Amino acid sequence: MKSIIGGIVGGVILFGWSFLAWVILPLHEPTLHKISDEEAVVSALQSHLGEKGVYALRKNPGMNDKAAMDAWTEKVKRGPNGLIAYDPAGSDPMMPGQMAVGLVLDILAAWIACWFLARSIALNAPYLARVAYCGMFGVFISVFSHLMAWNWMGFPVDYTSAMIIDSMVGWILAGLGIAAIVKAPRLTL
Repeated sequence: MKSIIGGIVGGVILFGWSFLAWVILPLHEPTLHKISDEEAVVSALQSHLGEKGVYALRKNPGMNDKAAMDAWTEKVKRGPNGLIAYDPAGSDPMMPGQMAVGLVLDILAAWIACWFLARSIALNAPYLARVAYCGMFGVFISVFSHLMAWNWMGFPVDYTSAMIIDSMVGWILAGLGIAAIVKAPRLTL
């Protein structure tokens, strides 16, 4: 039961932190750049991209055709390179459905952290050690996701840094709530 309550508390804290990081604080604002002549770019995307998906500029043609691979290698070296997450349909800018799903996903992620904490030796550790244990989820996410995207997908350093700060602070804050709830039971005589 403590893991469920801890997951809800931790998830709400993660959700609240995400709201602060993305909406109130200027953490992500400088990393998302404005497109000059946005309407021309939108028109080009609508003309050249089809369904919702992630599109790669300079997509690897595969290893079977040496001439195609050589041409691709030169294009990648010359640039530009990039990824486009494209959705041809519009959406509500207030995103109530996405907000609800985001909260549920934050609660699920925090519950998973609680589940691991409840089964680890850290459960018997002092409060701040349990907070640090939860904070390590932010480190894990940063290495496995954000630094991998920086390395393999070419995400810019400013964007990657903001995402790392966001993940680490979020999980430390969630850890404050989770560690207060998920702890070893007190032994009574």
